[in-house]
Amino acid sequence: MKKILKEHDLVKLVFFVLALIVLFSWLIPAGSYSTGVYVESGKMGEGLGLLHLFYGFPYAIGSYFIPIAYLVFVGIFYGIVNDTEMYKTLVSRIAKKVNKKHCEVLFGLGVSLIVALLASVLNNTIALFILMPFLVAILRKAGFNKISTFACTFGSLLVGVLGATVGSEGLGDFVQQLSYGGSEITLTTEIVVRIGILLLTYVLFSFFNAVTIKKNFSEKKEQAEEMDEAFVVGETKKRSNVWPIALVLFVLFVFLVLGFTSWEEAFGIEIFTDLHTNMMDWTIGEFAPYAALLGDSTGSMLNIPNVAQPFGSWYLFNYSIIIAIATVVVALAAKIKWNEFFTKAWEGIKKIGKPVALITLAYVSLILIDFLPFFPTVVNAIAGITKNAFNPFVATLQAFILSIFHSDLAYIGYSLYPYLVSFTGTNGNIVFIIYLTIYGLIQFVTPISVSLLFGLSYMKIPYKKWFSYIWKFFVGMLVCLVVIFALLTYI
Repeated sequence: MKKILKEHDLVKLVFFVLALIVLFSWLIPAGSYSTGVYVESGKMGEGLGLLHLFYGFPYAIGSYFIPIAYLVFVGIFYGIVNDTEMYKTLVSRIAKKVNKKHCEVLFGLGVSLIVALLASVLNNTIALFILMPFLVAILRKAGFNKISTFACTFGSLLVGVLGATVGSEGLGDFVQQLSYGGSEITLTTEIVVRIGILLLTYVLFSFFNAVTIKKNFSEKKEQAEEMDEAFVVGETKKRSNVWPIALVLFVLFVFLVLGFTSWEEAFGIEIFTDLHTNMMDWTIGEFAPYAALLGDSTGSMLNIPNVAQPFGSWYLFNYSIIIAIATVVVALAAKIKWNEFFTKAWEGIKKIGKPVALITLAYVSLILIDFLPFFPTVVNAIAGITKNAFNPFVATLQAFILSIFHSDLAYIGYSLYPYLVSFTGTNGNIVFIIYLTIYGLIQFVTPISVSLLFGLSYMKIPYKKWFSYIWKFFVGMLVCLVVIFALLTYI
């Protein structure tokens, strides 16, 4: 029993958070904000029931089906790719070059920087998960231990979420929710300050990461007992050309950047939107071939979803199609038979099963909070400390508590935008930065962080081990952020 509890510590932690939400729903009345004024809409003793937990799971699957399905596509892709000789050869070659040049620390920090920058710029963090198995495989092959590998990949992704510049998960929707209340906040609001926070976060995170990597390689411990996670590839049985898999991975990377960078909103680049419009408007007689092929339904009187989007506005659905095509291409290049294809695909799905289930449970927290929204009551109670006047320390406390129980930044904006937009001008900008960065910081430790759950579960790393690694960085970064908030407010 003790072994089972240890192996499933993430499951326990997620259910603990869900249990707290249910408990708080009985102790805290539901409420909401209307034009910046708090309105109590419930009373103590009207809480969620046990059945709401069970109902929340299928509700979460329905609400977040696209990201869940996307992760299944990622699992299938690596289920096919992992056993191909060309993929094993590519991973081994890169790992051997790292070892040969004795540049493990520089390589690890370089991978960390790339992942952090991508997470900070791309408008969908989950889309980045397509790169994680490849990067983890290289790092593990090069001799990095689990915790250092996790820090260089999933941990660095969270660095980008904290130091969000024009991207990161939920930022665009968070800004859009604020706009509903009349806010003039944009993706580039206080961009210089946010870039500074990103750099500070990366430097502090890299300090702890470099120390761990050096210790890992100086002690030269055997890693064999840890080589059990799904990301690790086996040894090559024969030499193989790597250009087919290298090309596929490169194409996936290019589509990732093109599809999930907010070119127009963040950089004012309209070429992709204009190109898409011209393609969709091109006709032969009265027939529009591209619009018909890609599924564009702009202007249609029918209730058909418009799934054709220009680069910069892609959904995970669009990218999933690219991954599916890439999977078939790899299978053909590796001459994998159809029976073997489906067997390997199923193996990939099984490996992704537990992480996906945990992420779904994390989304259940949002469903429960939506059923009975009591967090506006919590925010109002904390705001009462300063009689609703802006105070950076009060705002930090509000954002801290909210972020522990929210796995989606956009939902915080959805439930609180009338309150958040009541702060205008410089104070409004600071509130925006506080909620954005504190949310990112909390994702390093909250048990319902999607990136944290996925990475820890897939790499079989106990939450306790990660927390013991990250807590010093967490405390140090929290102090730095509070100081920055105070300086922005009072100087």
